[in-house]
Parts: sequence; structure tokens; C-alpha cells
Amino acid sequence: MTGSRWRLAEVLGRAGDMNWSQALPWAGLRYALGAGAVLVAATALWGPRPGMIVAAGAVNAGAVGTTPGLSRPRAAMCVSLAALATAAFLGMVTARTPAVSIVVLALLGAVAGLLARTVQAASTMGVQAMVGFVTLGRSPQPVGTAALLAAGIVTGGLAQITLGMVLRRATLRAALRAWSPGPRQRADRGRDRPSIRAVLRSPGRATAAPPGRALTHPDPLARWHAFRLALGLALAQAAASWLLPGQRSYWITLTLLNVLKPVWVTTASRGVDRWAGTLIGVLVVGIAADALQPRGAALVAAVTVLLWGAFTVQPVNYGLFCAGIAGYVLLFLQVVAAPPGDSALYRAVDTTLGGAMALILHARIRRPGSRPSRD
Repeated sequence: MTGSRWRLAEVLGRAGDMNWSQALPWAGLRYALGAGAVLVAATALWGPRPGMIVAAGAVNAGAVGTTPGLSRPRAAMCVSLAALATAAFLGMVTARTPAVSIVVLALLGAVAGLLARTVQAASTMGVQAMVGFVTLGRSPQPVGTAALLAAGIVTGGLAQITLGMVLRRATLRAALRAWSPGPRQRADRGRDRPSIRAVLRSPGRATAAPPGRALTHPDPLARWHAFRLALGLALAQAAASWLLPGQRSYWITLTLLNVLKPVWVTTASRGVDRWAGTLIGVLVVGIAADALQPRGAALVAAVTVLLWGAFTVQPVNYGLFCAGIAGYVLLFLQVVAAPPGDSALYRAVDTTLGGAMALILHARIRRPGSRPSRD
């Protein structure tokens, strides 16, 4: 392949691009505190495994709330939370039959692929639905149990959204003004009001199309991306289910899902970011955890700090976000007493495999005669 075709310099430039002016330390802190509080409460009430699922809803809401480009974060959090819980329910009720589960995942992946070039909230909803199906829906459950667990995801997410609203600086300032002497100012009640219809219509990018039109009249780029994503998810999930069943090999699927995008440069740069960020996160946090051996409150505090870092830098650089999330997952698995197979080494290897699959699919599956697209 020629250097101009792969545009290595542009890929590395995007991967290393950092805009610290977009960091969200306060939003990251309040969502990290919310996720930590939900994790502690849910684990104490229902045990490690149900607590992990409930906390996943809180972490999802926090990650969406700090996603750049969302005009109405709270509404987007509600939309993606519903998608996450629904997909997790489908995953749990189909997990008993891997072939059916893979087919359902491929169909959902095709829908997510068509939504990838729509408004930011719809695109985020599609990705989060896949995350719920792959991670939370991998254990077979009866319909009733699956419904209860899906309700737990929603509960955790709603608790996160509520805590995030309470801890907003504007809310705290309003509370202080209410208790302090002096004239009171009228609050801006219309700011960031959650509206599901508005968030799905709000254009997150210049080329965005409404979700309904994207599903019924997709452009060629969206059609080919949907095909690549559906095929890639099916292949990755098949490998995770039948070739590597002894560990959390769904990380292959998650990496492909988050890396594979409609355009080549974005796919390649996110692949570099995710691979480098994951390796740094698991190495640094793994070494620190082995040396310090955090337990109990110290372990939960470390998890919360890593989430704070990940949420804060998500708009800054995707690789930094991946490093924080990789470290968080490593410690989170200790909180819920995960088996020894959940190691940093497995995560690093699976991330490499998933990223390689995304790059190969994008390079090989495209319209005849076309070249890798660019933003």
C-alpha cells in the first residue's frame, strides 16, 4: 500500500491530538462520585454480580454525559440508558443459544452502523446498545431475571443522572443563594431541559442526517459501514464464544465496536488510541495494584479516581480516555471478585485483536473501485 493511501501521518496526528481546553474536571468528578456511590450501594444491597450490573448503568450515564458534541447531555443519557438496558435484556435471553445471539448482535450492529452518520445522540445510542448486549448480556438468564437486571441498569443510570444534577455547580450556587440573604435571582429553567425528541433531532455534526431517514434511506457510506460492522461483530462474537471461551474475550468485540467507524482515518486513529491507551492503562494500574494491594474502601476510592480521570479527559483525547477506562475495568473486576482469568494480559491481547480486525475490515470491505474515505 502506498503511503498516501494509508495517510499514516494524518492517522498519527489525529491519534495524538489533545485539546486540554475541553477537559471536564467538574463534570467528571460528579459523575465519578455518582458511579462510586451507586457501586457501593448496589454491591452492599445485592452482592457483587448484581451490583456490577447496576453500577454499569451509572458508568454508562457518566460516559455519555461527558461525550463531546452532545447538545442535551441529560436527554442523551436517558436515550442511551434505555438502549443499554434493552440490548442487555436481549443479550441475556438469547445467550443460551450462541448462534441466535450472534445473529441478533449482527442485526443490531447493522442498525448501529446506519446510525453512525446521524446526530451524535443517535450514534451514541447505537454504540451503547452494542456495549450492553456484548458485556451485560453474555450470561443466559430467564426472561424474568433478565427483566429485573435490565431494570437494575436503568436504576443505576437514573441514580447517576439524579446525583449529577444535584452536584452541578449551578445547582449548588442556587442552593447557596437560597440560604443566603440578599435578592434572589430567577434560575434559568430552560437550560439543558431533557427532551428526547430534541436530542434526536439536534444536529451533532454538519453532515448528520435524521435517524429515521438514515435507517430508511442510508447513503452508500452508511450502508457499507453497517455491513462491515455487522460482519465484524458477528466474527468477533463467534471468536469470543467458540474459540476463546475461557476468558472475557468480549473485549475483542468491544474494541472492534468502538474502533470501526465509517471513514478510514477515524478508524485507524481510534485503533491506535485504543491500543496504546489500553496498554498504558493496564500496565500502570496493574503494576500499582500489585504493589499497593488496595482493598475495601481504598479499592472503591481508586476505582472512583480512575473514572474521574477517564470522564475528565474524554473530550481531550480518546487514547487518554481508554487508558482511564482500562485501569478502571482492571480494578472494578477486583471489586466484584472476578475470577483470575480476567487479567490485564487478556485485555491487552484482545484489544490488539479487535483493533486489527477493525482495520482489516475497513481496508478490505468497501465499494468496488473506492478508496478509503476521509472525514
